[in-house]
Amino acid sequence: MIKETDFPSISALIAFEMTVKKGSMTAAARELGITQPLVSQRIRALEEYVGGILLDRSKKPIVTTDAGQKFYKDMKNGLGPLLSSLEKVKSNLTATKVKVSISAYFGFAFYWLMPKLTELQRQFPDYLFEIRPTNSKQDMLSLNSDISFHFCNELGQYQFEKLLIEEEVFPVCSPELAKKLNLSPGKTLGDLRSLPLLHKDQNDPRWINWYNWASTLGVNISDQPIIFCYQNYPLVVEAAIAGQGLCLGWKGLLDKQIEEGKLIAFNPILKSPRRGYHICSDYKSTAAIGLVIDWFINEVNK
Repeated sequence: MIKETDFPSISALIAFEMTVKKGSMTAAARELGITQPLVSQRIRALEEYVGGILLDRSKKPIVTTDAGQKFYKDMKNGLGPLLSSLEKVKSNLTATKVKVSISAYFGFAFYWLMPKLTELQRQFPDYLFEIRPTNSKQDMLSLNSDISFHFCNELGQYQFEKLLIEEEVFPVCSPELAKKLNLSPGKTLGDLRSLPLLHKDQNDPRWINWYNWASTLGVNISDQPIIFCYQNYPLVVEAAIAGQGLCLGWKGLLDKQIEEGKLIAFNPILKSPRRGYHICSDYKSTAAIGLVIDWFINEVNK
């Protein structure tokens, strides 16, 4: 019975063929996009398989031994067509896949969408998903993706729009900072004037910031000007996880970080009925896109 171990790996054959062609392992590594030690390791495995030396490493550029030269002539005629066949079948399979483009804001794409991509691909193995992160509503509209995740009250610009995650906003920080500030999980924070606050962009009307969050809930906040603002929500969250301050967290985005204990959530919670992340599409009626949209909706309702 033929076993996989009865043959050298195709990566070892490619490393050998490229080294002979380029005259050095370093040049071969550069061409293949891997390290020189890895090229050397693969060729050594090939030599161990055939039971002899194929390359004379004492010379620069590297030259083949007699056995290596004979093997190179025999194998290159078969390796080229094999690689070409692999590329063809790969291209053909890719061409037959259902292509689905998905647009989302950076924070949602990073914290909600990306962790689901492995399972999404498992559920739809014949689909080719293209993720298009953006931080601009106008870009999102102009991309005309098959599926878009908008953050809004109600858009009214797509044939299908459904509120996926209703907005709930609350303070979060790292367990280390919470301990330092003597803040217990779930504590209601009524005065933020002495606490270090991390801001995204207080001038972006799409998002709740510390000022309108505190004003709406009657929480005291410092009137000192903001010295530094992050323009990317994942950066704000990473800074909070690192213990640099408190940031505002959104339901649906930071659930995993809170469950894993990387962040601790506090009260009060600002809830905005009918506002939040909407899943939108002009192609819900098509079977291919409709199935994916239904899968996303079911993920939230689990």
